[in-house]
Amino acid sequence: MNKIIFFLSVITLFFATQLDAQKKRMMLFDEYLNGIVLMKNKARTSAKLNYDTANKKMMYLQNNDEMILLNYNQVDTVYIADKKFIPLHTVYLEVVHTKNSEIFIDWVLKDKYRGNRGAYGQITQNKVETINTAHWTNNEYKIQTAEVFERENANAYWIYIDDKPVRCRNEKDLLKYFPNRKEEIKAFTKNEKLNFKNPADAIRIIGFCLQ
Repeated sequence: MNKIIFFLSVITLFFATQLDAQKKRMMLFDEYLNGIVLMKNKARTSAKLNYDTANKKMMYLQNNDEMILLNYNQVDTVYIADKKFIPLHTVYLEVVHTKNSEIFIDWVLKDKYRGNRGAYGQITQNKVETINTAHWTNNEYKIQTAEVFERENANAYWIYIDDKPVRCRNEKDLLKYFPNRKEEIKAFTKNEKLNFKNPADAIRIIGFCLQ
């Protein structure tokens, strides 16, 4: 517990400078899931929860309306399905327990433009528009865009090395903290066919480093 408190105090200033204006919501889960909000006073509330990774807001459903969980400074832990989150300033970090350590994920999701889908399903960089002919019966037509986006992440991972919290966004960042094991880590990543851009793979790579 003392380590987590130290961790939170060290990086609070970092996140305090990351807050932006309201962005398009990028939800971590495809739908709102059953969860529990545990307050510092030990009160527990069950709710349908989801996390907006773009605006760093914990969301919940109230009578089918999307609401923002406020009073984050009074929140101890949020559980969504089998995942655990802790508040840090106005950001929530997922806590992943590995065999030898804890990894804190700052989720950042975004849609990357891939191109436009053509008539036969292929993706092209040319602009493609389709017309919905169902609207012609009303003497009007509607243009439907065929833009294709791919969901990707730009996550940051916080870990402890020598009892100090450090941050990495990619394998290059991670290798800086393990200069004597670079080739070993690279070999593990290659042999296991892991990609740091995949969060599950990133956890495996970081967990290997922390063994």
